[in-house]
Amino acid sequence: MIWPSEPEPSPQASDICGLHTVRARDCYRRERTAKIHDWVDVLTGEAGAIAPDTMSASLLVRILRAAANEGANRTQLLATVGIDPVRLRNPLSRFSSAIALRFFVALERHFGDPAITLRIGEKASMQNFSDLGYSTRLAPNLAAVIDANIRIQALRQTMFRPVFDAEAKPPTLRWMVYPDAVDSYAPLVEFSVATYARLARQVLGEAPLLHSVDFQHKARFALEQYERAFGCPVRFSMPETRMELTARQIFRQSPFANAALLEAATDRYRTPAEWIAQGLRHTGHSYFYLSNELDKSPPTLDRMASSFGMTERSLRRKLVEEGHPFRHLLDRVRKDMCSLYRMEGKRSLSEIALLLGFSDLSAFRGATNAGTVFPLVMTAKGEMVGVARIELATPAMSTQCSTTELYAHAAAASSRRMRFIQAYFSSP
Repeated sequence: MIWPSEPEPSPQASDICGLHTVRARDCYRRERTAKIHDWVDVLTGEAGAIAPDTMSASLLVRILRAAANEGANRTQLLATVGIDPVRLRNPLSRFSSAIALRFFVALERHFGDPAITLRIGEKASMQNFSDLGYSTRLAPNLAAVIDANIRIQALRQTMFRPVFDAEAKPPTLRWMVYPDAVDSYAPLVEFSVATYARLARQVLGEAPLLHSVDFQHKARFALEQYERAFGCPVRFSMPETRMELTARQIFRQSPFANAALLEAATDRYRTPAEWIAQGLRHTGHSYFYLSNELDKSPPTLDRMASSFGMTERSLRRKLVEEGHPFRHLLDRVRKDMCSLYRMEGKRSLSEIALLLGFSDLSAFRGATNAGTVFPLVMTAKGEMVGVARIELATPAMSTQCSTTELYAHAAAASSRRMRFIQAYFSSP
């Protein structure tokens, strides 16, 4: 694959935004060199190159979800394009550019509005850790968030390539598109530009101050609609597609920044990527499948086998041969995901139960008490504490217990677990 030449990074910008911006730039440089998303390199490199000119099932699912929220008929859309819903369950499945383009054409016809691509880009946000890119928002600032999203871009699509120069004046996002595909890929590129504008607004908590947006292709609908969507001048038939941002915004500390949670999420993805690189393909792909599908459909072996194009018996045998039987792998995925939501500390117990694929809260409590997943204990203050494998006497105590009762039950646990609880209750 030969892409258009990537622009060289500009010299370091002068301190036009003060010492804080300089420090933020240094933090951004360290973030770029850190191996936060090295699992992507393992998955796309050692584990086997991703097919060029394709789009992932996970990205199509996000677009479908946003379209459904806008009033689209999901079943009708998939039937029109000829996409088997079973294939969408596997986040690592790939669809050719022809199918992706056909899908966007069907989307525009379904709504009778070519501007729907901008609205879908605005709505197709990541909602939880089931999405491969959800953890990118935990980076320290918008510059690092954008860079992290570009790092995982190949997992989403390989039809064009975004490039980010955070140290240009002004900071610039570019979309590198095959010269002979500029016009045909226009809907997808517009969708992508809209998603980055939406991502910037979500991270900043305010509308991004965009200097301008340029597109290589010709305008497909009224200029006013483009400028209303991006809040800045928009030009067409330009030498390249690009978005110019504001330096003082992209290096501002993000309210979502969480280094510990970002590292934990990275470790969770690194393990299955390494399994695939080591030849444990069925185990690695099953881990990604279960992580993606827990909150969408019943996590059963037969559904997973169907999405892989295998029989249930064959997949069961392969997982056993690779040392990770289905039930053990499902428990591990749930533990890993539960740990992330516990660290995040923003969701109710009922929501976490659904995100982990439990039918209701009582089923989640049963798994918690049995040690299948990390217990989430609600204290009398209404705070959620995660303590691995502390056996609780009754299901009722899984949702509410006093400090005294919690200490009494923890007394039989190891000293390490006891120190954890004491530290928690002694903290201000």
